[in-house]
Amino acid sequence: MKILWLNINSSYSHTSLAIPALDAQLRESERSKIEWKVISGTINRDISSYIGEIFEFNPNLILSTAWLFNHNYLYSLLIRSKALLKDASIILGGPEFLGNNYEYLLRNSFIDAVFRGEGEEVFPLFIEKFSNDHEWRTLPGFCHIDKKGNYCDNDIAEVSDFSAVEVPESSSFFEWERPFVQIETSRGCFNRCSFCISGTGRKIDNIPVSLLRKRLNKVRERGVKEVRILDRTFNSNSKRAISLLNLFAEYSPDIKFHLEIHPSLLNEEIKDSLLSLPPDLLHIEAGMQSLDNKVISECNRSGDADSSFEGLRFLVRDTPFEIHTDLISGLPFYTFDRLKRDVRELILLNPEEIQLESLKLLPGTKLRDEAFKYDICYSPLPPYEVLQTSHTSFEELKKADTLSKILDIFFNGKILKESFVKLCSENENFLELLIEFYDNANFDYNSGAEKRALLLWNFCLNYFKNSHDCIVKEWIRSGYSHHKGPGRLLKNWKFGDIIINPVFRSDSRDYYYKYFNLDKERIWFIFSKTINSYKPISNFIEIL
Repeated sequence: MKILWLNINSSYSHTSLAIPALDAQLRESERSKIEWKVISGTINRDISSYIGEIFEFNPNLILSTAWLFNHNYLYSLLIRSKALLKDASIILGGPEFLGNNYEYLLRNSFIDAVFRGEGEEVFPLFIEKFSNDHEWRTLPGFCHIDKKGNYCDNDIAEVSDFSAVEVPESSSFFEWERPFVQIETSRGCFNRCSFCISGTGRKIDNIPVSLLRKRLNKVRERGVKEVRILDRTFNSNSKRAISLLNLFAEYSPDIKFHLEIHPSLLNEEIKDSLLSLPPDLLHIEAGMQSLDNKVISECNRSGDADSSFEGLRFLVRDTPFEIHTDLISGLPFYTFDRLKRDVRELILLNPEEIQLESLKLLPGTKLRDEAFKYDICYSPLPPYEVLQTSHTSFEELKKADTLSKILDIFFNGKILKESFVKLCSENENFLELLIEFYDNANFDYNSGAEKRALLLWNFCLNYFKNSHDCIVKEWIRSGYSHHKGPGRLLKNWKFGDIIINPVFRSDSRDYYYKYFNLDKERIWFIFSKTINSYKPISNFIEIL
């Protein structure tokens, strides 16, 4: 049997554990009956090149995982492939199929079935029974429409003993050549967030620490420098979280670990444990979603806004780790005014990154089923983004999208970040005005760094001219042009000028000097003649 696996991702940095996780469960006797081919790539690749590879292999069965950002592309690729290979069966799995799949299968009759849930225990049975069309269709997790037009739904497949399944790293399809690997140390989530596909009530299964040590030893032997822990809430069990943190510390400085922490659940024991770790060990995602307790409660998320914010404050100010946090626009009862206040509060706290995303009503989530309760209008096509709610208009959600872009440019992208944070702290209406200015400027999000910096400068000249000094200093320190924007305010200094240069190096002609006058100080910048760069090698503040 010839099986083709389509591993289509939104970018090269994304990868899927599905194929190695399933392949690892097969016995050699089962694997020997299969001729596998994996075609990997991104949605940016020319679709015809994929089709050529598929046609050449001529598979009996095509498998793939569908999710938000590859689904439309995958659909386009598969429907063309089916036109060429009429006898090939197509079966899809992934988070897109966690809800009711009748309408999807009815619209896409070229897809034989979709699979819902966890496939590790079912997959060997599927391979064994695939030659018998009736038998494999009765296995847990499969949804299909039979020859009589009846929708057959075999519920959600769930692994009975997660710690007993063979690990993905044991498969020959595991991608060791990437800069990071992904590991689940547990499956399931205690949280019941109504917007999340993990909020289903599945019991939590943990892998013993002793088994994880063996896997991490293999990761280190392979020379991989980064491990991304896929657990939904790493610190849901504080005792286990501390045990894992101690385990991770054994691999410093060879491996850095990415993990997701619920900031509301940081007790003193976990805090002490975090403070005892090597400074380069962790990269932490601390999900906030909202700082409004009404929103958090309505989404059935554990914890409260105050304790979450205090936990986030501890992570940002007391630990040495990179902290990323997030908010979600379009949640029930989340107004745009409240969202702006929350974004500003997070900016002033100054974590490493703030992600602002729009709510996606994912298949299988409680909030999608109850969208009518909140008058949520959302796209019926992936990525199922919310278009309007009873508390946030379509125009306000567009503004939220603009605010997300602004954060990515100036805060996360660190383009004039110091100035951005300072201006935001000094002006409560800063974000609202910048959103309006950004939209009216029809600014290209993909512009280069200097053009992005120029946008903030022009905005400042329009609204906060008395606060623009910080941008001038940061512009020069960043090495942007001396012939554009604030760079034009620099003055050249030459030997013999009436102004005394306090940083002049009389023993060398390898430097040149420029300065910028403020009300009570003069900032001097020293540049190297041997380096072709606008970036100064040092600066000095002279009090006038």
